[in-house]
Amino acid sequence: MTYHKWKDLALFYSVESTQKFLEKTYILNGIDEAKKNAFKNSERFIYFLKHAESFYKQASSSPLEIKPILLFYGMAQLIKACLITRDPHYPSHASVLAHGVTTRKRKKQNYCFGDDEVKIQRNGLCIHFMKHLFGQSDIVDERYTMKKLLMAIPELSDAFYFQQKERFMTKVEKDKDRISVPEEAVINYKMSDSRFAEYMSHHFQWSFTKKSKHELQFDISPQDTKPCTSISLLYDMGKNQYYIPSQREQFLRLPEMAIHYLILYNIGMIARYETEWWYELLTQHISDDYVLIQQFLLVTENKFPKYALQFLLHC
Repeated sequence: MTYHKWKDLALFYSVESTQKFLEKTYILNGIDEAKKNAFKNSERFIYFLKHAESFYKQASSSPLEIKPILLFYGMAQLIKACLITRDPHYPSHASVLAHGVTTRKRKKQNYCFGDDEVKIQRNGLCIHFMKHLFGQSDIVDERYTMKKLLMAIPELSDAFYFQQKERFMTKVEKDKDRISVPEEAVINYKMSDSRFAEYMSHHFQWSFTKKSKHELQFDISPQDTKPCTSISLLYDMGKNQYYIPSQREQFLRLPEMAIHYLILYNIGMIARYETEWWYELLTQHISDDYVLIQQFLLVTENKFPKYALQFLLHC
């Protein structure tokens, strides 16, 4: 996100407006002492956003070698700004200050970035924002490979197709709170129409409405109507197109903001502590990992701040 695109988030750079915004948000979310907490947090909220802006501005003009580190810390500041709209007392204890994610020790011979894993810890920023922003607290100790996380970002689908000649997502049509799923998606899931409807209802609270000749229609949950909170739909911001995974095993049930956090945490750790592998990748272009990492960094630099803004304004 370049500087001129930050102007929408910069609308919050007024204590007067931010106090009103926070008070309204606290009231809508049933948080006690809305006026008092809004007064207490308005300056903190602005500082989180301004600090995020500084990191993103530096990242936009920085070389790839250090860009992930700057983007990760900018992302963390945006998450904290979102957090105090739901948890006015953040941070109430020291355990929520850590990143809340771990990655296994490296680097074994023939290390492959796509196979690398991250694990969500019991304490820290990750599980704290997942609980307060997205209502998810049952993912402690869950492990995710980089490949599976990257496959959940629609803007990377062309890179994956170029490398592997395989599509990992299927287009669906969205109209407000209604989704039309093509029959081919149901076939790929190896399910009958009724079983597919039951599966989506159980896992994502979709409600089957009708079947036409080539598609099934559903009313989707309020959470899935917005890209910043959806755990079932994948959204390509550039194409304004929605998708679902082509295989049911590819559902992560994570909002995309969390997916970006987990990927960028790992790339940032590699850039900080695995210098030899990192520079070999960047200078010698030794594997397909280079393209996926570079493409991801381009996407998250633009997309994550927009999702944060969407969350603040509409969620």
